[in-house]
Amino acid sequence: MEVFERRRLRVVLEITSLDLCYPEKVAGVFNAMATLLSDANAPFIFLLAVDPSVIVPCLEQTGCMKGLADNGYLYLNRAVTLPFSIPEMGSRSRMRSVE
Repeated sequence: MEVFERRRLRVVLEITSLDLCYPEKVAGVFNAMATLLSDANAPFIFLLAVDPSVIVPCLEQTGCMKGLADNGYLYLNRAVTLPFSIPEMGSRSRMRSVE
């Protein structure tokens, strides 16, 4: 397809709702991401929306981190290239949004 389009194509995968999954599935998603991104020329971009305070205990319960990181936060930090967070909304901000 890239030959016909004459441009590099990207596949964007959005990963959400991991907090609803069992710890083994959460670890499986991170393993799949690592596998797909193992090639430097891989056409994949992952958008991962997670609450670290929920995902880290899941990762720490499984054996996926053995030898890779001391804790789940370090593992998550190594897996995410461009982390950012959205602060919680205060009650005033919520009220302004509703109005």
